Amino acid sequence: MKKRGEFDTIEASERALEDNRLDYVVVKGEKNMGTYTGYQYRRFDISKGPLP
Repeated sequence: MKKRGEFDTIEASERALEDNRLDYVVVKGEKNMGTYTGYQYRRFDISKGPLP
């Protein structure tokens, strides 16, 4: 984000993280053949910082 000059986004994200208002989730569509078959939703706990 820094390379793209998105400094407002960086600051807002850092404030939200400090205030415990930031959720990190991954949502993926299920593998299919052109038909909706659901999705996968995974929420991560980023409060402990990056993994080793």
